[in-house]
Order: sequence, then C-alpha cells, then structure tokens
Amino acid sequence: MAKKSAKSKGFRKQTGKKPYLSKRDIVLMCVLLAALTVASILLFRYDDGALKVQDGTVVTEGDNWLIVNGSGTRGGARYFKLGEASDLDGHDREARPTSTDPNIPEYVYTAQAEDAPIQAVHIAGSHRGAKALADNTAAMLAQVETAEVGAVQALEVGDRTVHYFIYASSPSENDGETAEAADAESEAPYHRELCGYFDASHDSCVVIRVESGADTPEACADDDAMIARLEQAVGAVTLEEGK
Repeated sequence: MAKKSAKSKGFRKQTGKKPYLSKRDIVLMCVLLAALTVASILLFRYDDGALKVQDGTVVTEGDNWLIVNGSGTRGGARYFKLGEASDLDGHDREARPTSTDPNIPEYVYTAQAEDAPIQAVHIAGSHRGAKALADNTAAMLAQVETAEVGAVQALEVGDRTVHYFIYASSPSENDGETAEAADAESEAPYHRELCGYFDASHDSCVVIRVESGADTPEACADDDAMIARLEQAVGAVTLEEGK
C-alpha cells in the first residue's frame, strides 16, 4: 500500500505572519510619542510673561505699569507689562482706564501751571507696531475736515526711534457756535497735538500724546516746545530689560 503524502493527509505548511509594525516603526513611534509628551509639558509650563488676572483684574506690583493686551498667543485676553511710566517734573500724574479695556491704563500728566502752553501729556501702551500705528492714525486724522495733519517723521531719543506727527484742529467755519461751546465748557477752541510712538516688547509700542490748547492758534505751543516735551516723556518711560 502506497503511503499518503503529508499534503494528502490534510497537513499544510504554516507560514509566520509578519507583525503590522516592524521593530523600526515601533521605535520611531515611541520616540514620536515621547517628543509630543515633552512638548506638551513645556507648552503647559511655558511662561510667556503674561500677567495674572484675578476676578477679572490684572494683578500688578506697581501703580505705573504700562500694560497691553497681547491676546492671540494662546487665545483669550493675555496682558503683558511693557515697562513703567515715571513722574514728569511740573506735572501731576493720574492713571485712567482706557475706554476699550479697564485693565489697560493710560497715564495723564496734567501741567501744574495753569497758564502752561502744553496742558497735558498722555502715555499708554498699544498692541501695535510703532510705525504702522503712527501711519494709520495720521491717515485717519487726515480725513477730519477741521484737522491739519503733518507728515510722520522719525526722531532718535536715546536708543529709541520715535515715529511722530503733529496735527492741529480748529473750529469748523460752518459752525459758528463751536468756539462759544468750547468757551462754555472751559475748553480751548484751537488744539495742537503731537502723537509719538516707539516700539516695545510683545509686538507692541508705547504711545505718547502731547496736548496744547488755546483761544488762538498762535497761543498754542510750537513744534519745538512739543518735541521737547515728547523727549521728556520718552525719558520717563522705562521698558522691560532688554527691550
């Protein structure tokens, strides 16, 4: 009797199945997962300098901090300190919340002398670049019928480049009651203002406004006086170290 072959007995050759992932793929996946884990930990612990907010109010350690809302880094409002605004000789300083965000202060320096040709200086932070903000603001003011806007210029003050322009406004010729209304409210009908901007940290800048108002255009402060006050105000700002 002839012997039956293994094939005829129903035996089949078993071939080992290859794993879905090779050893090399498994090692690469482990390395990738480890890298993602480390990146997540670093992102969670990363301190970008944002100020703490408690009960909706920014926590600060001083009453003269220049603050901006640099939102967009990780979503939501994130406030950063740009620097500090010191006192100006001959002025009283007052912190006022801006109309857009009560957590962002504007420092108003009011001249102590009642007959001073420059009545006030304003210092605040803005989450914009200095040159772009100067150009945009000048272009917007140029659309006002009663405003005469000068060209944006650059001024070196110490190690800072200040982009500034000066504009003047007067009562409308078509509104004879403007000057009378201004007098009734104790506001000067003629106004000159210097707007200055210089870059700071967090893609932001410091904004300085020098204001002069009078009953006649000639009584307003001239360019040299306003630029001198601008330089004084720039010197009163201390930026964060390395900025």
